[in-house]
Amino acid sequence: MTDDLSGRLQGALFTECASWIWDQLQEEGIFIQGELIEFILANERKLGIQGESSEVIIAGIVDLTGEDATKMLDSAMIGAVLSWEDEFLALANIPRVES
Repeated sequence: MTDDLSGRLQGALFTECASWIWDQLQEEGIFIQGELIEFILANERKLGIQGESSEVIIAGIVDLTGEDATKMLDSAMIGAVLSWEDEFLALANIPRVES
């Protein structure tokens, strides 16, 4: 899923980030499929919005998924993924805009 992405968050690091986010969300009692986390991470980069505010990223992902998908992936869920993504990027010393 990360073959055509640019930036520093790709390959094994992309997979590690998605897995780490999934673990953190599970600990918070938020249950989401790992594929949806990868979907969010990959598509914010494909759309070129990974350096934008959370509100812009959430709107972009929601627009991309359409109304049917929001039953599985709502704004709060996307926001939770983005919050943990910010934590991961900080630990990896990667500015969001370069990710």
